[in-house]
Amino acid sequence: MKCLARVLVLMALTIGCWAQGHGGIVFLVRHAEKASNAKDALLTDEGHQRAQCLGHLLADADIHKIFATEVTRTQQTADPLSTILGLQPVIMDPYDIKGILAQLQSDTDENILVVAHSDTLPHILEGLGARKTKILKDEFDRLFVFRYDDSGKQGTVTTLRYCDCK
Repeated sequence: MKCLARVLVLMALTIGCWAQGHGGIVFLVRHAEKASNAKDALLTDEGHQRAQCLGHLLADADIHKIFATEVTRTQQTADPLSTILGLQPVIMDPYDIKGILAQLQSDTDENILVVAHSDTLPHILEGLGARKTKILKDEFDRLFVFRYDDSGKQGTVTTLRYCDCK
């Protein structure tokens, strides 16, 4: 039931944004659960389950572009949605926050998914105009939904929890 409520909130945010003639929506997530602390750790079985759930959740969100970092686990997190939509993820440097923001702000009329990391997502969100946020090391279920305002330069962020995989 909690999952259904989250999906309904996400749908309401998306539909409300389109109905008001606002620009695009940026969906931002941290990669799913990783197997170790290795630099290029892969996803765990639980992480693959979360990635599948994310793909299912966002399949109808009219996403036109997917960004993932050069680290395998972010690409694995994006892969189910990428496969569903037939989109090749754009690989980005996770620490080039200005470059990421420039790309996001050049596509303000498109819905986009960004898969990044707990130490970079807060900077991306802040660059988009959100309040300061922190993602805990064991937190993999936060979905940030950024909606541009009419100017396409600012907007608001709503934080949701998605896909309880435990």
